[in-house]
Amino acid sequence: MKWLSNRYAYPLVILAITVSFVLQLAWLSQLFSAQRKQIKIDLEQVVIDAAKMSTYLSAKPVHGGNENFRKFFLSSDWLQFSQAYHNMRFHQVGSRFSFNIVGDSTIFDISLRFVNGKPNYKKHRSMMRFDDGDTQEHELVMDKTDLKRMDSLVHQQLKQEGIAVSTNRVVYNYDSDTPSGSLSKAQISNAAFSSQQYTYNLTFFHTYQLIVPTISWAVLYRMRYYVLSSCFMLLLTGAVFFFILRLMHNQRLYAQARVSFTSNMTHELKTPVATVSLALESIMEYHLENDPQTMRNYLEISRSELNRLNLMIEKVLNLEQLDSAQTHLRTELFDVQQGLQQVIASMRLQIEHNSAVLEWQPMDKPCFVSGDPVHLTNVFYNLIENALKHGGKGVKLQISCTCSAHEVIISFKDNGPGIAGIYHARVYERFFRVPAGTTDIHNVKGTGLGLNYVKQMVEKHGGHIKLTSEPGKGSIFIVHLPLAS
Repeated sequence: MKWLSNRYAYPLVILAITVSFVLQLAWLSQLFSAQRKQIKIDLEQVVIDAAKMSTYLSAKPVHGGNENFRKFFLSSDWLQFSQAYHNMRFHQVGSRFSFNIVGDSTIFDISLRFVNGKPNYKKHRSMMRFDDGDTQEHELVMDKTDLKRMDSLVHQQLKQEGIAVSTNRVVYNYDSDTPSGSLSKAQISNAAFSSQQYTYNLTFFHTYQLIVPTISWAVLYRMRYYVLSSCFMLLLTGAVFFFILRLMHNQRLYAQARVSFTSNMTHELKTPVATVSLALESIMEYHLENDPQTMRNYLEISRSELNRLNLMIEKVLNLEQLDSAQTHLRTELFDVQQGLQQVIASMRLQIEHNSAVLEWQPMDKPCFVSGDPVHLTNVFYNLIENALKHGGKGVKLQISCTCSAHEVIISFKDNGPGIAGIYHARVYERFFRVPAGTTDIHNVKGTGLGLNYVKQMVEKHGGHIKLTSEPGKGSIFIVHLPLAS
């Protein structure tokens, strides 16, 4: 899997996201086409329903009580019949249409007239007879009223269907099929949707056509949930791949850090063992029991190295306890300043060996916190050791302790090489060590565990730690612990 994660991970992720995007785009494109066709069908049905209702309402005052009359005019059969009657005028066929009430029945009278020459539309129109004897002029006035009602019915149907589009309409002369209105022939032909022509009353003076200039926004509105779900899926896919790559990257860094930790830890463990072994061999080989002072010095060195070895073992044990959540704080009233003084005293030889200068600035009064003395002492030891180890020979270390109304503030300031801002958050990561220059080669051996342990212990005590540092200007670690109540 190493070849997959290191070499092909990023190209495969980019390919997967690209394929997902293309597939989503193709699906949405097909869906857009399907929804576009569907909305045209719905618009056509809107005009059909409005035309049937308008025709029925135009005759309702006379025949409103006849249920069969209503069902007929609102049926698809009437629509087919009306459209067939409407289309006959294009085949040199004259027609005569009339309806009337005779007894308990409504009678429709339709006659067809095939002419040898060009039809005389005026004569044909004069032959129209209406059920109540009204004149053609009166019917033209009623036709305008019916046209307004047709417009109203169309808009009601559009609202009912949830279709929000900008509409126009074209009215055609029934006999000559010439359009009237503000739209040009180019606008009609270029419109996104043009309905068929429908009659909207029984006078057959005009036909009605609905024009919709654009339907794209209406289609997108219908597709809004699909578009949102596609965007969400793409974002989710991208986020998943991002976190997978990030996890892989962190695992690779973690693996590298573990290798570095193993190497450094081996060196750290071997050094005190070799030093103690050499000291004991020297005592035995040179019979230093006859030179008590020299033997005492060798034994002091051995004790110091064994203490350092013991502290490294404790670090690893503390790490295991933190991982398994087995760390139990034995809290008691703890004087921070007294604990710091004890740590400084125990590290005196290490400070002198490093030619370091340590300034301790305590307060006049004790600063008590509720904490575990062992772990807090280890925190102080790690921060001082970190400054001595990375500050180099002759490092100057200033330690101060102050109490406010609610917390104890301990500052560890050194004049070492400093830490770049990009590493401030990462110095607390387990096994992480600040690279020296542009490579991961460290001039100072270390385990990368100290600051990780410090941060976790400080937070377990309800406090927090802050780092202020710049390259070449030293570092300041400030520990905030809640004051004991």
